[in-house]
Amino acid sequence: MGLHGGVWRVYSSAIDDTEIIRQSLSWLCGSGVLVSMNYDKSSIGAKMCIFECKLKSREAEESLMRIDPESIKTILHGDIAARIDDEKNFHIRLDLSGLVSGEAKICEHNYPSVVKGKFKLEVYPGQEATEIAEKLLSSMVN
Repeated sequence: MGLHGGVWRVYSSAIDDTEIIRQSLSWLCGSGVLVSMNYDKSSIGAKMCIFECKLKSREAEESLMRIDPESIKTILHGDIAARIDDEKNFHIRLDLSGLVSGEAKICEHNYPSVVKGKFKLEVYPGQEATEIAEKLLSSMVN
């Protein structure tokens, strides 16, 4: 039961404080995880910065454990199936302004400043992805 791995992504404008975002992602992902930063142009031509942290199995679980327990409970009491895609990836969004303030809390709305998480669930034949996600998240709040 667990995760094969995961990734956190942030899309920020060129005027955002990229160092604070990088430090926040470093804390969320844990020591030893590389936070990559790439500059690009948005669809309207404005400069933007894309942050990405790729996590291995254990790193992904440890990263999810840094999320506020009340946020995990909110996910557990909500529609977990809506957060799982056809490839058995679990999706989560964190509030970026909260993260840079030291709080990893989920946000239900697509605010302009979010941290997008995508985690590959370890699901084998005969298992349900929603059950695996529920067990994983429940173990983080108990």
